[in-house]
Order: sequence, then C-alpha cells, then structure tokens
Amino acid sequence: MGSMEKYTFLIWLLPLGILWSPVSSDNTAESKRLDETQVDNEMGTLRRRISSGTRPYSLSRSPLDYHYSPKPKHLKVPRLLRILGSSFDPFWMSVEKPVDNDTSSHLSALSQDLFEGASRYRKKLTQEAQNIDFASLKLPAELSGNRSHVVLHELRRWLVQRASCKLTFTWVDLGPVFWPRWVRHTDCDESNTACSWPPGMECRQAQLTQIKLLAWHCWMQDAGKGWASQNCMWRLVPYPVVAACKCACR
Repeated sequence: MGSMEKYTFLIWLLPLGILWSPVSSDNTAESKRLDETQVDNEMGTLRRRISSGTRPYSLSRSPLDYHYSPKPKHLKVPRLLRILGSSFDPFWMSVEKPVDNDTSSHLSALSQDLFEGASRYRKKLTQEAQNIDFASLKLPAELSGNRSHVVLHELRRWLVQRASCKLTFTWVDLGPVFWPRWVRHTDCDESNTACSWPPGMECRQAQLTQIKLLAWHCWMQDAGKGWASQNCMWRLVPYPVVAACKCACR
C-alpha cells in the first residue's frame, strides 16, 4: 500500500458519494472515538438529505454505484429483523420477491398512511364541490324541484370522482445494499391523464411518507501504524415513498 493509500480512502455511501478520511493519531482510543463521531455526523447529514431534499425513488439501484456489498453471513433474516425492529412494515417491504403485483388493488384499504392521505384530499374536493354555485345552470323543466337536487348531487359527485387521484404500485428490487431489498413503490395513476374538467390538470405527487430500511455502508478506521481497517454495518435510513396524489396544474 502506497503512502497516499494509507491515509486517504474514498468510500461511497449509497449513491451520494460521502467522503471519509481516517484520522491519524497515536492515541488509538481517541482515534476510534473521532472515527465513530465522524460516521455518526455523516449519517446525520445523509438523513437530512433524504428527509428534506431527496425525491422518492431517486436513489440509484445500479450495482456499479456500490463498492461493497454484504456477504451471506450478513444477511441472516432473524438478525436483520431484530435490527429493523418495529420499522419492518410488510405492506411496504418484503424479504423475498412478492408474488402479488396487482396494481389494481385498493391500496388505501391496506395502509393507514395511504388511507389518511386519500381521505384528506377527497374531503377537500367534496367541500369544494359543495361550494360550487350552479345557479346559472339551465336545467330542463322536467328536472325541477327535488329532481334538480338529485342531478346537482350527481354532478358534484362526478366532479369529485374525476378529480380524485388514485395510486398504483409496483414491487422494486433495491439491490443488495438495502434490506429488505423488495420495496413497494407507489405513484400517481398515469391512466388518469386529465383529472379536471375542462382538461388541463393532471395527477401529481402531493404527500410523502417515510419508511425505514437498513442500508449497508462501510468506512475505513485507523488501526494504527499507518494501517486502516474496513468496517461495515447495517444502519437504519429513511426512505421516502408517495402517500397521496392530487389534481394540480401541469
């Protein structure tokens, strides 16, 4: 190992390219403490970037972006389930490739997050439809009285139904550096290309929620005498997913 290789190491964390350089010190305990602090600080930076600036599903899944992958001994399911703990959600994630990939499923009935998101926007649409004044609408004479109320009720219901944006999903393999590696990716239903009348608006992502996955990452730690040892471990990281869509301008 050359003199430059002894002290400077490039380690890519996920696809974000965070740089670590081990601290050279005669005090091994102090060096270890500084290394651990540096790792924690970098993980804090990663969490902030994911939570505040990362778009859903924007992290690379290409194996070329990862220099290190966990070995079979690091992939024992019981141990990983213990590490993930209560963050394991069978709706959003799967240890093995799921058999069911029915995108027509009513997702809001299967997830509390999606149910709340859909209910919130549908309630808002219903209120807006109730506030529409149809006084200038010329109805045929035979639709006067109670019949007119029925027609207007159906018209408002149709408007709400047309402007409601549903979610579809697909199971995606994130690759070996994430666990569980199979995650449900939800997004706006692309079949509803025009959710307004007259046309001009479309369904767009309106609400995100975060699930937590395990991410495998490695760093170099000063082992003394000009040598460095590689350390790898699983860490919890937030992963943003789409929870609701709404009808909005393009």
